[in-house]
This record gives sequence, C-alpha cells and structure tokens, in this order.
Amino acid sequence: MFNTPAAYLNNPVLRWLYAHGWEEPVGPLGPLTAQFGPLPDPWRAGGPRPEPWHVAVGQLVQAVQVKELAARMKGKQGDEMAKSAAAAIEFVLDDWCGTPPRKWPWPWPGPPPWVWEIASELSLVANTLQAGSLRDGLLEVAGQVIQKANAAR
Repeated sequence: MFNTPAAYLNNPVLRWLYAHGWEEPVGPLGPLTAQFGPLPDPWRAGGPRPEPWHVAVGQLVQAVQVKELAARMKGKQGDEMAKSAAAAIEFVLDDWCGTPPRKWPWPWPGPPPWVWEIASELSLVANTLQAGSLRDGLLEVAGQVIQKANAAR
C-alpha cells in the first residue's frame, strides 16, 4: 500500500491510529518497520509539547467518530450515544473556545490563538479522509470551533 515511510508519516490519521494501538496498514509491525526500522513519532519529538490544545483535537475527533457510529445504530442505544457525543463536543468546545471562565483564560480582545490551531488541526484530519460523513462531521466541528470562539467575544 505504501512504499515509503514518508507516506505513512505524512498522514496524521494513520499516525494517530498506530499510536493508539491499531495495526499498521500493511500488517502488525509490517514491512515498513522491518525495512526502515521503527518509525519516529513526530507528535512527541522534542520533549513535552507546549501546546495543551492538542488534547482538545483528539477529544473532538473521538467524539465525532462516536457521533458517526451512533448515526448508524438503530434504537435507543444509538440515540443515547448521539446525545452523549454531542454533549462531549459541546463540553470540549466550551472548555477551549467558550465564554470565560474557561480552562485556559485569555484576557486580551479577540479569540485566543489556540482556537485557530484547533480548527486547523481538525480541518487537516478531515482533509486526509475520503469524502463521507466522518469528514463532513469533522469539518462541521471545525466550523463550530470558530463560531463558538467568535460568539464568546
């Protein structure tokens, strides 16, 4: 499927899946690792990250995934999952982009700079996916991030 490690490293979705225990696309510790050695994790390079908003991006991606899964389920369980996912998205948006007081206060006028980073990362993840409901859901949440930050001011 991939013939270079660069193709694997440049895809944030594949990096995220591998970091969370999924198998590599070419098999568990497949030919890429055998041929090129262990792949570095660029998200952890250079020690601790100064950007605490990376947590919000992962939480939003997971909530959108649950929301999409719930849309495919029938009955009461699907409805409960959809409500829970929507509540999780709202909670994260309120925490990072909502009106003060929030987790990371921003005393200056205008939205905080991490709002643009969160929206950008969500858009990046969405644009690595094929067209479909998951991609549309991630782009929708990226738009909600911007709307929430601008409405808070």
